[in-house]
Amino acid sequence: MYLINLFSNLAWYNIGYIDWEPWLAQIFTRILNRFSLPVGKNPASRDDCLYMMSDVAQWLVAMIGNGGSCLQYLRDLFTATKTFYHPSNTGEFQQYLIEFILKLVEPFVERVRLERKIRPHWTFVPHESHRLTEQDITDFVNCIKDYAFMSIFNEDYIEDAAKACQYLSILRSELIVPPIMKKLFLSIDNITEPGRFTLIMKCLPGIICQIVRQTSNYSEGQTYVLTLMMSILPCIDSNDFEKKAVTLEVLDAILKLVPCIDCSSAIHTRNDLTEIEKRVCLSTTQFEDFITDFLNRIFQMISIRSAEMFDDAVANDVFNEDDKFIQIIHQKIIKFLTGSLFSPKVRKFVAGLVRVIIKVNPIEILKYLLPQTCEHIENIMNNSQTAILMDHKGDIELTWHLVLFSELVRARGDTLLIYKQMIMSVFHQCIRIVHKDSYEAIAKAAKHLLKSLSDLYSIDDQLSLENMDESFVDYLPIRAWGQHVDFDQLQVQYHFPTMDEIDFACEFVNTFIYAELQLLNEKCLNLSKEERLRSLTLIHYIAVGCLRMVSRIESNQVTDLVPTVVPYGSKYRFRYSIYSKEPKFRDNLRMRLLIDIGNLLDILVENHCDDVASINTAINIYALLPIYYGISQYDVNKLCQYIGLNEALFKYKLGDKRQNLRFLTIKQITIQIKKFELYHFETFTEIDKQIVLKLFKLSINRYSDIRSNAQINFFTIVNDYFFSYQVIVDHIYAMLNRSDKVDHDQIKGCLYILLGDNYFFLPTQPSWTMMEKLWPSIIVCINHTNKLSIKTLIDEISTRISEEFHMHALIEDINEMSMRAATNLWDQLKPNEMETCKERNQNNIQSYNNLMETLNLLLNDDKLTWGQHQISMSLMCLLLQKRVPIPLSCIRTLVDFIVHDNIELRKYAVIGMTALCRLQKPPRVYVEKSLDEILRH
Repeated sequence: MYLINLFSNLAWYNIGYIDWEPWLAQIFTRILNRFSLPVGKNPASRDDCLYMMSDVAQWLVAMIGNGGSCLQYLRDLFTATKTFYHPSNTGEFQQYLIEFILKLVEPFVERVRLERKIRPHWTFVPHESHRLTEQDITDFVNCIKDYAFMSIFNEDYIEDAAKACQYLSILRSELIVPPIMKKLFLSIDNITEPGRFTLIMKCLPGIICQIVRQTSNYSEGQTYVLTLMMSILPCIDSNDFEKKAVTLEVLDAILKLVPCIDCSSAIHTRNDLTEIEKRVCLSTTQFEDFITDFLNRIFQMISIRSAEMFDDAVANDVFNEDDKFIQIIHQKIIKFLTGSLFSPKVRKFVAGLVRVIIKVNPIEILKYLLPQTCEHIENIMNNSQTAILMDHKGDIELTWHLVLFSELVRARGDTLLIYKQMIMSVFHQCIRIVHKDSYEAIAKAAKHLLKSLSDLYSIDDQLSLENMDESFVDYLPIRAWGQHVDFDQLQVQYHFPTMDEIDFACEFVNTFIYAELQLLNEKCLNLSKEERLRSLTLIHYIAVGCLRMVSRIESNQVTDLVPTVVPYGSKYRFRYSIYSKEPKFRDNLRMRLLIDIGNLLDILVENHCDDVASINTAINIYALLPIYYGISQYDVNKLCQYIGLNEALFKYKLGDKRQNLRFLTIKQITIQIKKFELYHFETFTEIDKQIVLKLFKLSINRYSDIRSNAQINFFTIVNDYFFSYQVIVDHIYAMLNRSDKVDHDQIKGCLYILLGDNYFFLPTQPSWTMMEKLWPSIIVCINHTNKLSIKTLIDEISTRISEEFHMHALIEDINEMSMRAATNLWDQLKPNEMETCKERNQNNIQSYNNLMETLNLLLNDDKLTWGQHQISMSLMCLLLQKRVPIPLSCIRTLVDFIVHDNIELRKYAVIGMTALCRLQKPPRVYVEKSLDEILRH
C-alpha cells in the first residue's frame, strides 16, 4: 500500500515527466487482480493488502494525456468488470468497484481545475504536452458514465454513485444530464420497480446545478426544470415516507437555485433569446400552478399529521419569488392559519412555516397575523379570568396562539416597534401561566423578541439583488439560475439595532426578569415545582436573548494557575459594541444572576434536591454568565454543517474558491461574524473560578441527571479559558484519595470529569504537576469500590490516555542562537524571568520522577489487582523519554515483569524494554558526499 502511495504522488506531481507506457499493462493487471472478483469457481478472496482506491485512482488520472493508451486500458478494465457492476451481483467487491469510480472522477476534476487555474499552484506544474484536452475530458466521461449509471441502482452504495454522477456532470453536463432525466421520467410511473424512482431521485440534488445553469456548452437542462418540478409533485405522498423525503430534498435543491418568476413576457420584449431560452421562458408560466399545488399538498400533510420535512423546501420557495407569487403564498398561508388549531404533533411544523414567511415579508405578515393573534390570546385570558393561570392541563387554543405569537416576534426588530404595547400586554397577561407547553412558548417568545431587537443578522438571502418585477429588458432571471455572484457585488444588508429597539429590549428585560428573580428570592421554598420551573425557564430564555447586551463582570485575574512570565490570555479583547447607545439595565445583569441563581442553587440542592428539572435549568443559567455573549458553539457548529452540506451540492468544483451562490456566500460571512463573537479570549478571573468550582460541586451530585448537565457546562467553560482546569485538580485528587467513607456518586462524578468530552480531556493536559497527582489516583481509586460501572470508567480513561497522550516537554529550553535572535528583535529577559523558566523546568523534572516512582510502587504493590498493574504499566510505558534519566527502579521493574505470570503485563514489559533500547541508541552521524563519490563505491 505504501509503495502505491509513493507511485501515486510521484505521478501526480510529475505529470508528463515520466513515461509510464511500458508498465501500463502490468499496472492495470495488478489493479484488476486486487479487486478480488469471484471469477469462475474461485470465490472472492479477502485480501488484507487491498490498495487504497484514492491512491490508485490518482495514479491513473495522472497518467492520462498526450494521446497515451492509459484511457484505452481504463476502458478495457471497465469492460472486464462490467457484469460485476450490475446490482444483482452482490458482494463486498462492489464496494471497491463503485468506490473506484468515485475516486477516479474526484482527482480528474481536481486536475482539470488545477490545469485551468489562472495562477497555477507551484506544486502542480504538468508538462505542457500532457495537459488535458477537451477531447480527453469527453473520452474520460464516456469511458465511465455507463458504469456510474449502473451504480445508481445499487442501493447499498447510492451515495458514492450519486457523488460520482455529480462530478461527471460538472465535466460534461450534456453527456450526463439527459440520460439521467430520461431514466427518471420513465421510472415515475413504473409500477413493477418503484424503487428505481427513489434511487434516481437520490442522485438528482448533486446535479441540479448542472441542470438549471446556463453554460456555453450546455443550456438545454433548463427545459427540464418545470417539467421535473410538476412531475414529482404527486410524489409528496404521506403514505411513502422515503419517496416524500427525496422529493422534498430535490425540490429544496431546485428552489435554492431557481427564483420562481414568470418570465413568459420576456419573449415579447427581448430579441436576443435563443430557441431554448424562449421555451424556458414559456415554461415558467407553470410556476403559479406549482406553488398552488405544492402548498395544497403541504397543508394536506399537516392536516393529517404527517408533515416531517417540508420547512427547507418552503423556505426556498418563499425567498426566491417575485411579489406576485409571494402575495399568493402569503394569502394561502394566512388563510390556512386563520381560525385553525393544531395538535402538538404538527404544531412545530406549522411554526416552521410561519418562521419562514415572517423573514421574507415581515411588515405584511405582522399586519395580518400579529393583532389577530394577540386579540385571541387576550380574549381567552379575559374570559377565563385567573383560572387558566394555575391550570396544569392548559388550553389547547391558548397554547397554539402562544406558539404562533412566539414565531411572529422573530420578525425584524424595527418592524416590531409599532406593536410594542400589544406585545407587552400579551407578556403581562401570560407570564405566570404554569402549563408547561404554554410557558415554554411564552419563554421562547421572550428570547426571539430580544434577539430580533438586539442581534446583528442579514436580512436578505435572495439569489439575486436584481429587481424581479422589471419588464426583463435589462435582466432575465433564467440566465441567473444557479449562477454564482461576484463576491465584491454582494451588497449584503444587515439589521443593526436602533436606539428605539435597544430601549424596547431594555424595558422588556427590566420589566420581567427582575420580577422573576425577586419572586424566587422571596418565595423559592414556598413555590411548587411547576411554578419554580416556569420562573427559571423564563429567566433562562430572557438571559439567552439579552446577555449579548450585558458587559462582562469585572474581577481580579487568577494568577497562580501556572508559573509563567506572559499572560494566560490575549491582550486583545474582541468585544466591540454594535449598539448606537449603551443598553441600560437596573444593574449588571450578569452579577445579579450570579448572586441570585448561585444562592438559589445552594437552596435547591439543600432543600429540594429531588427537583432535578429546576436545578438543571438553574445550572444552565449559571453556566451562561462567564462565556455567553449572544452566540454558542452549538449555533456555530449547526451553521457550519449547513454550509458544508450546501457547498457539497452547489459548489462549482472547477471554479475559484470565491465563486459561490449568493445565499451561501452570505452564510459564510455570517459564520465568520459569529466565530469572531464566540472566541472572545478573555482571561480567567475570580468570578469565573467561583462558577467553575460550583459547577464542579454539582458535577459530583448524587443525582445522575444533575451530574451530567453540570459536567457538560463545566467542560464548555474550562475549554474556553486556558489552564482553568488547574482550579479543580486538587479537589479531584482529594476526592479520589479519601480514606474515610466513600461516596460512590462523588467518585463517579470525578471520573466522568476525568473522562471529559470530545473537546476536553483533563489527564493529557500539559501539566506535570496535574499528572503527578491524578494518574496514580485513577489507579488507586478502584480500591474504594467494587462497582462495575466505576471500573468500566477507569478502563475508558486509561484507554483514552493511551490513545491521546503525547509526551509533553520536560525541559523547555531554547538554543543560544535563537535566544540571541529574539534578543535582537525584542527586549532581553530579566534575571527573575529566567529564574522562573529554570524553576518551571525543575518542577517538571521533579514531578516526572515522582510520577514514575509512584507508578513503580503501584506495580510492586501485591495488594493491587493485575488489572491495576496493567494500567500502571501502560502509563509508565507512555512516559519513557530521553531528556531526563529514567529512574533505575522503573527499569528494574520492567526487566522483572518480562517473566511475569500475566501475559498482558509481559507484553507491556517487552514494549517498555524495546523502547528503552531504542532510546539508548546513539545518534546517527551523517557524512555529506557527492554523487560521484557515492556511485564510485
